[in-house]
Amino acid sequence: MNETKKATALVEITGNTYPVKEQLKALGARWNGAKRCWVVSADRAEEAAALVQAPAPRAAVVPTPTTSVNWSEEQTAIFQWFATGTGNMVVQARAGTGKTTTIKEAFNHAPETGRLLYAVFNKKNQKEAQEKITDARVDVRTLHSLGFFFIKSVWRNARPDDAVEYDRINRVTDCLPDEVASALHRLVGFCKNLTTSVPDLNTVLDIIDSRNITVPDEMEAEFPPAKLAKLAIAVLKETLIADQADRVSFNDMVWLPVVAGWVKPTFSMVVVDEAQDMNMPQLLMAERACLKTGRICIVGDDRQAIYGFRGAATDGMHMMRQRLNAGQLGLTTTYRCPKTVVALANVVVPDYTAAPSAPEGEVLDMGLDVAVKSLVVGDAVLSRLNAPLMSVCLSLLRNGTAARIEGRDIGKQLVGMVRKLKAKSVPNFLEKLTAWGTKQSRRIQASGGRHVSSKLELIQDQVQTLATVAEGCESVTDIELKITALFEDSDNARKPAVVCSSVHKAKGLEWNRVCLLEETFKNKEATGEEANIYYVAVTRAKKTLVRAR
Repeated sequence: MNETKKATALVEITGNTYPVKEQLKALGARWNGAKRCWVVSADRAEEAAALVQAPAPRAAVVPTPTTSVNWSEEQTAIFQWFATGTGNMVVQARAGTGKTTTIKEAFNHAPETGRLLYAVFNKKNQKEAQEKITDARVDVRTLHSLGFFFIKSVWRNARPDDAVEYDRINRVTDCLPDEVASALHRLVGFCKNLTTSVPDLNTVLDIIDSRNITVPDEMEAEFPPAKLAKLAIAVLKETLIADQADRVSFNDMVWLPVVAGWVKPTFSMVVVDEAQDMNMPQLLMAERACLKTGRICIVGDDRQAIYGFRGAATDGMHMMRQRLNAGQLGLTTTYRCPKTVVALANVVVPDYTAAPSAPEGEVLDMGLDVAVKSLVVGDAVLSRLNAPLMSVCLSLLRNGTAARIEGRDIGKQLVGMVRKLKAKSVPNFLEKLTAWGTKQSRRIQASGGRHVSSKLELIQDQVQTLATVAEGCESVTDIELKITALFEDSDNARKPAVVCSSVHKAKGLEWNRVCLLEETFKNKEATGEEANIYYVAVTRAKKTLVRAR
């Protein structure tokens, strides 16, 4: 064989009417009718593989509904809508109510023969759903992966690379100080999570205020909020122009196709899971990806809406119900939590019920010291704030109990703060950390605006967390190493341990025995996000809930 001849790789596709066949041809692919697949050179195989991940028509076989399971009345009502319902639907699915199992079975009742979309929140949810849903009609996707497909339908050679955002910043302004460029980068990210068009100046100024986007004091005169806002708008406009190296950032993947109008009606049914955690660009993408003659089902729990700080639409489910003129069904019976835990959660969510077969379980009240000493590997400690977790985790380690803190990304952020302070020793680090916290707090108090108390609390939590981890360290490098060792994710943890987690990081996880740091929770009986946080925390427990005071 000629060594210069390119090797070929087969990319299997069900038919030559595949929506991206023109893009495959542009890669040099050819259709092999005998084998019913595309043949593409090995050096273009990766790009071709990315294309074929996109929604494609497959055999239109509607699975047979499962009859061997004793489904609840609520589940049966959902199946009936999937089978014969018209219009759109919102399903309020409370914590641990068998949501994914119900959705899997519901698809079996849907008569549609076209493509169905099951849009999930993240890669972890996608993997879990793909293992359960085998219906050939259903594409299980994150909305970011779907958005990336729509981008590639216009910019064929697009590839993910977050570095493109800083290059856009450099193109719209000359030589920004690193601290300002970092603040601008954060601002652009929030804009892409919160807006569905290039925003005006006042909208960006509101985002700067609500998200506490700041630059160092000595740079504020040169880079006031209005200047940051104008620069952010320029970067957002730059996003709409194809990058010379074909790069797009993660934040581009939903915002860009929505704003540019590249989302095309593709699916005869769209089911959006964890809708309470979706931001507005994500929800609009899901809506626009549905055929005009199709149906949309929004699934989520409005009382688990705790990601407003990150850009999620805090009333997204209510807004989508009104926008879609949708009906509403519920999944309110939990198969995870025992009856005593459900009774506690009822203070926040009155319609939450325990399955008839649920065990009684137990809710225990303990002093903090006693509670910490009772923890064993496999238990979890949940807190609304991070700083108290650091103290508990270090205490467990000193007592010889394996422990870690959930959230590798939080660890990275803390390491970034350590490096930002550029301290020469641990005492110098603590001095600079205190000064930083004081300056940030004064700035927040002086600026006024919304969410002052929550902003101050966040600053205090960061300072206390870093001060706690610095205890016993001999150098700044030791601080960084300690942070890296303590923070891990459940998906890739090195060994079993007591898991210390913020409620936000615990969402989607569950343990037999959960210890709540009760004093970190506030306004538990309210109706806003604080009450939601408590409800999420309580419902992680499968057998025992310990309230540590």
